[in-house]
Amino acid sequence: MEKLQIHTGQIRLEILDDSGESRGIFKFNPDDVAIAKKILSLHQTFNEKMTEYEEKAKDIKDEASGVELLDETIAYFRGLIDEIYGKGTSDLLFGDAHTLSMFEDFFLGIIPYYKSASEKRVKKYSKKKK
Repeated sequence: MEKLQIHTGQIRLEILDDSGESRGIFKFNPDDVAIAKKILSLHQTFNEKMTEYEEKAKDIKDEASGVELLDETIAYFRGLIDEIYGKGTSDLLFGDAHTLSMFEDFFLGIIPYYKSASEKRVKKYSKKKK
């Protein structure tokens, strides 16, 4: 039987914890325009929410309220990542961690893949026809 392999552009990244132990493989396709739109929008939302978080944090009077605000913010973004990439993705990526810096690491790690895929699409489809 003959075979046909479809190349979708899927990327597989091994996710390591702080000690260098493998947590699993994160799979995503930066060529998928629908997902690219969602993740770039999420990145923008993250930047906006960080500004909002900093403003709210200024008005916090006690440590418990600060922890609650931080927990809500982290839960919000973990949920959005699971909506985009599938349930359990945030657990694969972050494990039990609950810090804002983990999202910065995430975006710094994957945004270049999406930008590169976008540049390739633009280049491929904007070639002048002869």
